[in-house]
Amino acid sequence: MLCPKCNVESETRFCGQCGLDLGVYQELSALRVELESLRLQLSKFAADPSQRPAAPRPETSKTGEGDDGMAKPPPLPAGYRQADRVAPAGNSAELAVGQKWFLGIGVLVLIVGIGFFLKYAFEQEWLGPSVQIAAGFLCGVVLLFLGSICRKRELRGLDVGIGAFGLGTLYLSSYAASQVHHLLPVGLALTLILIVTLIGACLSSLWMAQSLAVLTFLGAYLAPLLFASEQFNPWVFLGYLAILALGGLFLAYANGWRVLYLIGAALTWLALVDWTQTLYRGSWFMEAFIFTQVLFVAFSLMPFVRSILRQESGWGLGFVLAVINGLLCCWYSARLLDYQKTPESLVSLSYAIVCLGSGLLVWQRKRLISSWLIAQGMTFLLVFWAQVLSNDWLPVFWSAEVVVLYWIAAKSDDRLLLFGTTILGFLVFFEGFSDSIGLVSPSRHDFFFTTNFLSRWVVGISVVGSLLFVSWLDQTRRVHGIHPRFSRVFEALGILRLFVFANVELLRFAAQFMREIEVAAFSVLWSLFAVALMTVGVWFRRKAYRLSAIVLLFATVLKVFAYDTAEVSTPYRILSCMVLGAILVVVSFLYHRFGERLAGK
Repeated sequence: MLCPKCNVESETRFCGQCGLDLGVYQELSALRVELESLRLQLSKFAADPSQRPAAPRPETSKTGEGDDGMAKPPPLPAGYRQADRVAPAGNSAELAVGQKWFLGIGVLVLIVGIGFFLKYAFEQEWLGPSVQIAAGFLCGVVLLFLGSICRKRELRGLDVGIGAFGLGTLYLSSYAASQVHHLLPVGLALTLILIVTLIGACLSSLWMAQSLAVLTFLGAYLAPLLFASEQFNPWVFLGYLAILALGGLFLAYANGWRVLYLIGAALTWLALVDWTQTLYRGSWFMEAFIFTQVLFVAFSLMPFVRSILRQESGWGLGFVLAVINGLLCCWYSARLLDYQKTPESLVSLSYAIVCLGSGLLVWQRKRLISSWLIAQGMTFLLVFWAQVLSNDWLPVFWSAEVVVLYWIAAKSDDRLLLFGTTILGFLVFFEGFSDSIGLVSPSRHDFFFTTNFLSRWVVGISVVGSLLFVSWLDQTRRVHGIHPRFSRVFEALGILRLFVFANVELLRFAAQFMREIEVAAFSVLWSLFAVALMTVGVWFRRKAYRLSAIVLLFATVLKVFAYDTAEVSTPYRILSCMVLGAILVVVSFLYHRFGERLAGK
């Protein structure tokens, strides 16, 4: 029966790959057939008597009806056995743990036991080194042969366990031959491990056993960590990792095992970082740099190839993996380049161009995958601007990235990208708050209104404009659909950022020109901002705006009576009270004038 979850053919009750209880789906298919048969019979008896069909003759049984005139239900699905109904569905989790987890743990324990046994045999010198290694390889081959026999006899689970045991024995024998008895050079030992990995990959593909593939590559990636790595030539070590990464990608592409993408990327980066921290030399720059670019192509572009070529649905986790891998490649390339500004920025720009070009190339064929590739390109473009530009102008490009990323997410209707857009929106919102914090410190006399005026205002307007523009695009369905929570978040971020920007600029102005009006000026600004919110809330019937204006007015009243009347001189105290009082009267008039409009009449 075909597993509905992982699309793998299984002849037992439980799927050999994901452990799903297929008996439940078989029972549902049988019930669906019986219900359809009952529906047909009820429709016949409920029909008008004159329209009822004549009683069938016995010979009509050849057309699928019984001797009693009742239609026979269609045959049950292939592979369905009555005995499969015996086990209740609630036991599926228990059976999966008993059949898969215990088997995997048992195989791991056996491999560890064999390792201790071989170590003890080596120490006691029971056999000569050559005989020990030959016996290990022979035992591994025999175990693989036994696993094949179990597979032919349909002993699902046992075949994978014995096969993994055999592969582990071959790995340990190769390690012992090189590192314990020194019978083989490191290069030949790695070649043997690659051959064992190839055997394991072929078996896992033939048996459609993803768990066996995962164990195979775990053993292969573990070898460089166990070997005396200082013996490796950089081309040998990095070539070995490249072969493993590309082999895992090919196996994942051929069988649709997406977890191999994640495992391969994680293990490759762990091995590379360990090698860099312990053995890397400056003379090996070219080898390491080329290998880093291979990693970018392998794990930032290749995860989408299967979806593009085979017209499959998208993979959200693949986008996250691709972005993280690309950022790691940017960081590692910059480290190799000693963080020199020009060459490291060219690497990020190259990544952006490749991703953007790939996304545009497949735009008509696969919109979702294309949008993810374009989003990757925009991410690397953001890294490029961060490396090239000064911190004063960087938020302008962040703001543009917010708009572009929202357009891609909305166009492809991708929730994951919308979430990423929200995170980037918060980052843009909090940009520049370090200056705001510095303004309230004792050293704020250093922050003048005329200092960096142009760049500061361009950044502030860009940030506020991008946040509000994204909210407007979403609310008006200018791109595709509407996302109420998303648009409300960006609308609130834009208005709050505008309020903060106005307060910071007022504080700068007062600190440079008229420090004595600082306290009263804030009261006036808050009152005017509240009036603007109230006007928008009344005109567009936005209750959130009106409530925000009321809260801000109450805060202003408390500030005037609790702080302004005690701290400022009499002229500015009069100004605060007069402006606030007039604004409160205007707000009251608005509520009286447009009361029916607000009530919906």
